[in-house]
Amino acid sequence: MELPEVCLFDLDGTLIDSVPDLTEAINRMLAAHGLGSREESRVRNWVGDGSRVLVEKAIADATSESPGNDLIEACYREFHDHYADCCMDRTIIFDHATELLEWLRAKGVRTAIVTNKPDRHAQVLLRHWSSQLPMDVVIGERAGRSRKPDPGMLVEAMKACRADTAWMVGDSEVDSAAAIGAGAGFIGVRLGYNHGRDIADVTPAPMAVFDDLGDLLEWLQDTFQS
Repeated sequence: MELPEVCLFDLDGTLIDSVPDLTEAINRMLAAHGLGSREESRVRNWVGDGSRVLVEKAIADATSESPGNDLIEACYREFHDHYADCCMDRTIIFDHATELLEWLRAKGVRTAIVTNKPDRHAQVLLRHWSSQLPMDVVIGERAGRSRKPDPGMLVEAMKACRADTAWMVGDSEVDSAAAIGAGAGFIGVRLGYNHGRDIADVTPAPMAVFDDLGDLLEWLQDTFQS
């Protein structure tokens, strides 16, 4: 086994826990429409499929019915404005993320973010944390760019990094499916938002699964000692 030319990372639930701030933005959005608020534990189960799906699930849960398009569009715009205001208030970087990235880069492996988080927010977060989460490329959701599980983001990142070989590190089934479509190896981490399912159970099986980033780093160090 050899290290890849680039290691692609999901963001939310893989390198950072952003649910507290996503919950705050969702609750500000719901409150503006008289729809109350939702617990962080409930919002956590809605994260992972992109912000529009998150907003749709929140509204449907608050209204107990399928929301109309006009309400979805209004809430979607409001959610992004609220999230821009609070996206770094309580979000944390997972333990060992910085050490993992530094080890990979010292080995000559390029690092990139491929996330269903809107690009505007991903770029802000990664600029703010450029020293803790060093990346060659950051690719998030935006108009005209397909979301995972489509492999387009991964292929785009590989091209930008001039890489023919890649691993994808992620916490969800959409990361696994995107990796397969892009011809990348998939490594699962049990840190995030796979809707209560064990990432080890995805098909085909990941090349490896770890409980946290420290375990992944130890495996890399043991496997690639030279």
